[in-house]
Amino acid sequence: MAKNIFYHKSFISIDQVSKLGIKLLFKTAVKMEKIVLKKKPSHILKGQVIAELFYQPSTRTFTSFLAAAEWLGALTIPIHEMATCSSAVKGESLADSVKTIEQTTAADAIIIRHPDDDSAEVASQAAKVPIINAGSGKKEHPTQALLDLYTIKKELGRTKNLKVIFLGDLKYGRTVKSLGKLLTLVDKNLKLFLVSPKILSLPNNLVKEWQNKGVKITITENLAKVLPVADVLYVTRVQKEWFAKENKLALYNKLKGAYDINLKILKLAKKKMIIMHPLPRVGEIAGEVDQDFRAVYFKQMSMVYISEWPYLN
Repeated sequence: MAKNIFYHKSFISIDQVSKLGIKLLFKTAVKMEKIVLKKKPSHILKGQVIAELFYQPSTRTFTSFLAAAEWLGALTIPIHEMATCSSAVKGESLADSVKTIEQTTAADAIIIRHPDDDSAEVASQAAKVPIINAGSGKKEHPTQALLDLYTIKKELGRTKNLKVIFLGDLKYGRTVKSLGKLLTLVDKNLKLFLVSPKILSLPNNLVKEWQNKGVKITITENLAKVLPVADVLYVTRVQKEWFAKENKLALYNKLKGAYDINLKILKLAKKKMIIMHPLPRVGEIAGEVDQDFRAVYFKQMSMVYISEWPYLN
């Protein structure tokens, strides 16, 4: 087997990321985009085995990791229904499942998504190979955050002096937590506007942590009040799965329509603002917004960033 090129380093949290690391990653992303543009699969990961263990439903994250590994020449072991079609149903622990997959597939790296907040840490302690966190509970989604920052850089041409609105489910949503951490690292003049119903507000420990790093934070339920100054409107859905887990579906039904991003309210926004969403959306952004030039949520998930496609230049 080819030498393991992952160097036994897991990627669990945005806390592991440095400014230099981001710079190198973005340069690498441009090189990876060219592989897809030229329709010539690479052999960079030839001889490597990549296993995907997804305990939660996923379309974008699952397929993007799978496609990336395939484009780079790896052998892939995709398991999309670990929670219902594996020994987890019999009560097997996450640690044992990770050890099992590591042994039965000869995996060189394992990508995991799991509903427990500490799942990525548990997996990395159990495995002898690198673990990549593709979403851990309500805690983090570090790979999504890197993609989001790349989108901001591509669209606005900068990652500094930003005014960013986080809108929607800030309590359960893991994407805003990882992106917030990342933005506090790269932008010393960051201004964050946290817009949500009070019951879905960002955990206070994170608010204090970011404020201690010098971030100016405004907390409000009134989107119209802060929308005119924003460079980025980052929309998140109210996450039904967590309400169901806590037997609070009635509350979910009350909150899910708290905000409606449509062309009428977007009249308040700047022309150079961008609208982002980690997807899926469940009604919080109207379909009519898809044609607005500020809507980048489909470009946001593209394997080749759409602005790079030659026929759009």
